[in-house]
Parts: sequence; C-alpha cells; structure tokens
Amino acid sequence: MLRRLNRGRATLSERPLSLSPAAWPLYRFLAGIRSRISTVRQSSIEIALNTARTQFQAGRCALLAQEQARAAEALAASGAQIAALSASTSTHAREIAQVSGQNLRAAEQALAELSEVKERVDRMTREMAAFTDVVAQLTGRARSVGDISKLIKDIALQTQLLALNAGVEAARAGDAGRGFAVVASEVGRLAERVNAATSDIGRHTGEMLELVDSTQRQTGTLREDVDASGAVLDKTRQDFQHFVRDFDSMNRQVGEVVQAIGEVDATNHGMSQDVSRIAALSADVRERVASMSGEIDRIRRQTESVQEVLSDMRTGNTAFDRLSETLDAFRLAAIRLLDHARERGLDVFDRHYQRIAGSEPPRYHTAYDRGIDEALTRLLDRVLEAVPGGSYALLVDARGYAPAHNSRYSHPPSGDPAQDIARVRHKRIFDDPVGARLAANTETLLFQTYSRDTGEIVNDISVPLFLDGEHWGAVRIGLDYVRFQATLDAGGSARPVVAAAG
Repeated sequence: MLRRLNRGRATLSERPLSLSPAAWPLYRFLAGIRSRISTVRQSSIEIALNTARTQFQAGRCALLAQEQARAAEALAASGAQIAALSASTSTHAREIAQVSGQNLRAAEQALAELSEVKERVDRMTREMAAFTDVVAQLTGRARSVGDISKLIKDIALQTQLLALNAGVEAARAGDAGRGFAVVASEVGRLAERVNAATSDIGRHTGEMLELVDSTQRQTGTLREDVDASGAVLDKTRQDFQHFVRDFDSMNRQVGEVVQAIGEVDATNHGMSQDVSRIAALSADVRERVASMSGEIDRIRRQTESVQEVLSDMRTGNTAFDRLSETLDAFRLAAIRLLDHARERGLDVFDRHYQRIAGSEPPRYHTAYDRGIDEALTRLLDRVLEAVPGGSYALLVDARGYAPAHNSRYSHPPSGDPAQDIARVRHKRIFDDPVGARLAANTETLLFQTYSRDTGEIVNDISVPLFLDGEHWGAVRIGLDYVRFQATLDAGGSARPVVAAAG
C-alpha cells in the first residue's frame, strides 16, 4: 500500500488489503495523517482567503493612503502658499496701517491749518466790515466837506459882490471914501482867493469822493468775495472735519484688520505646520501600508507553497480531491480540443497577438482563436457548470492569453470600459501576478487566492498543460472554495467534465 501511495495510485482514505498485524496500525496512522492534512489544507485555504481579503483591503488602504498623501502634500503646499500670502498680507496691512496713520496725522494737521485760515478769513471779514464803515464815514465826511466848500464859495462870491459894491460906493464918496475903497479892494481880492481856494477844495473833494465811491464799491465787492470765500472755506472745513472723522474711523478699522490678519497669519502658520505633520504622517502611513501589503503578499505566497506541497498528497474523498479530479478532466478535454485543432491545420502555438480594433480593455486575435472559439466556449461552460460556487473556467496559453471565455463573460462590447471589464473578458491576456504565474508554471498544481479586477475574491486552481511534451499553457478554475466544499458536504457533487464536454 505504501508503494501505491508513493506512486499516487492510492489515497490516504483506502484501507489496507493485508491482514498482517502491522496493517491496521498503519491504516490508523495514515488516517491520522489524512485528517491532519485535511485540517492543514482547510486552514491554509481559509488563511489564503483571509489574506486575499486583507490584501484587497490593504490595496484599497494603500490607494487611499496614496490619495491622502497626495492631498496632504497638495494641502501642505497650499498651506505654505497661504502662509506666505498671509505673511505678505500682514506686512502690507501693517504698511497700510502705517500709511493710514501718517495720512490721518497729515489730515488732522491740514484741518488745523484750515481752521486757522478760517479764523484769519473771519478776522479779515470783520476788519473789512470795519474798513467799510470807515469808508462810509469818510464818504460822509467828504460830502460834508464838499457841502461846506460850496457854502464857503457862495459866501466868497457874495463877499466879492459886497466888496465890489463897496468899491463903487467908495469911488462915489471921493477922497472921503478912498480908505474904504482900499479895504473893499483887499476884501475883494481875499474873496477871490477864497473862491479860488474853495474851487480847488471842491475839485479835490469831488475827486476824493469819486475815489471813495470807487473804494466803497471795490470794498463791497471784496467783502462779498471774502464773505463767499468764508462760506466756502467754512463748508470745506466742515467737510474736511467729516473726512478726518471718517479717516480716523477707517484708521481704527485698518488697525482691527491688521490685528485680525495677524491672528489669521498666526493661525495659518500653525495650520501649515499641522498640515506638514499630516503630510509626513500620511507618507509614513503610505510606507507602512506598502510594507504591510508586502508582508501580506509573502504570507499569501507561503500559504500557496503549503498548498503546492499538500496538492501532491491525495487524501481521498475530500472536496479538494474532487476539485483536482475535475481540473484534471478539464485538462484532458482541453488537450483533445487543441489536438483536434492542430489536426485541422491551426497553429495553436501562435503568439502573434493582433489587437482587436477599438477594444478596451484590450482583446486580441491569433491564428487559431476563431477556429476553436465555439467549441472551447462550450467546454468552459460545461466545466463551470460542473463546479458549485465556480466563478470561471479558462484555458490560457503560456502568456496568459485566453482565446475564449465562459458565455457569461463573452458579451459584445458596449463601449463603456467600466462595464466591459466585467462582461467582455474573452480574448484577453490575463498577465496579472496570479495569471502570469500559473501560465508560466510547468511543475504541479497551483492553488492561489486573489482579488480579481472586478473586486471579487477568488480561489484559483490550475495545472499546466502540455501538447506532445511541449508546454502550451494551463487550465484554471476560479471558485469560492468554501461554497464548493459546503455544497459537497451537503450531498452535492461535481459533475464529470469529460462526459459533459464530449
């Protein structure tokens, strides 16, 4: 029995045919080994599933951490820029406050000077009023002098007439009136001189009156101008007072703004430091998540290595054995299909992939894919129907190219890559790490667990495929192993592949 086990012709569940005393202890020993191998296999599958889920979440965390790091870096750059702008704004605000204070002091000084000018104008107005009164008095006095001058002139004229009459009378009196004639003659000459002087006074008084009248008119005009200037200056001073009050209010507001900007600048500076710390922490998280993803991937590979070792041990009557038998039947059916294609002259080893125009994700034609498309799709569908909990069944060449896929994944392209990635998967090259490894594998069965590009966690079991001793590729089945095992434990079965494919 040990020789049959070593050659793979027996399973650990078979009973020994010999009745020797050592046969039954050996059987019990092998049964214990079978139980332990089954337990280890089941545990490793559960570890692989949990590792895949963890790796999927770690991948998402890595993406989120990367986005967070980029956002934090961008935020840090923006924060630094804002801090620089805030500092510049604070400096400019202080300069504005300084200039505003200087302008306020200049405005207050101008207001004081304007008030002083207003006082001088008011004083000049008062002096102009007094001067106007003096001119008016001067005009009155000048007119009075004119009137007196006229009166004196009239008296001089009358005196001259009287002197003339006296002279005439003195001449009539003869020698007796000669002395009186002399007096009358002197009185007449004096009256002439008074008349002449009075005429000069009258003429000068008239000229003075004209000058005084002109002065009075000009003084009146000047006073009106001074009054108007005083009114304008008073209004200007009042407006300037309002301006100074507004300027003072604005200066206080500028001071408040400067204070607020200073507080904002301090806050921005603190925020910039916090954001820089967040960016550094985000970068650290990104590195730690990447390191964790690497550790998880190593655990996954180690778990798969355990599965590879256990796959050579046939425990018998377990879900894994049934799955291995289904996979082996799938491999044999695929070999027959490819051999039949070669007999028809198809180059099944063609690796010149020609991209299908407009395909996204990319899909390809080869020299043989259209010749086996329908038959291979039927085989893949039969295999998938034979596996409870199955997700897909695939035949891939040594580079991961799948000339066909299950019908559920072979829909016509919709033009929407987000939709086609799940519905249009035939004739694609699956060269992700899991697909590339199983396609290049030439040794033994591989049991891998991974997250598909659709987000689904899948157990993938595969075996290499050879044509006349030359490695062609592999057959692979993706499934939910827990569901597959539960179905078999509940009394279900995996239908035979060869008969269904035939």
